[in-house]
Amino acid sequence: MSPTPLSDEDWNRVSHLFPQDTLARSGRPRRHPREIFEAILWVFENREKWHHLPQHYPPQQTCYIKWLQWRRAGVMSQAFALLGIGNLTPDGR
Repeated sequence: MSPTPLSDEDWNRVSHLFPQDTLARSGRPRRHPREIFEAILWVFENREKWHHLPQHYPPQQTCYIKWLQWRRAGVMSQAFALLGIGNLTPDGR
């Protein structure tokens, strides 16, 4: 199971789909959408459960919640189509 870094070229193809949250708030610092998307790709490509996400990625809860939000908004299917991945389903829903 290897990390799945997204090339800069691939990120540039899909980055417009992931709006950057610029509102300041208290609590944990926000994670960059690219970090979260790479974590989601790791779960999909390795067919692992969310709780097996390596620690160098954002917290599993953050990634899972964003995956749900982005999936419902149609962002994930658009990103997968642009990257030629197809609609994958993670084993760890």
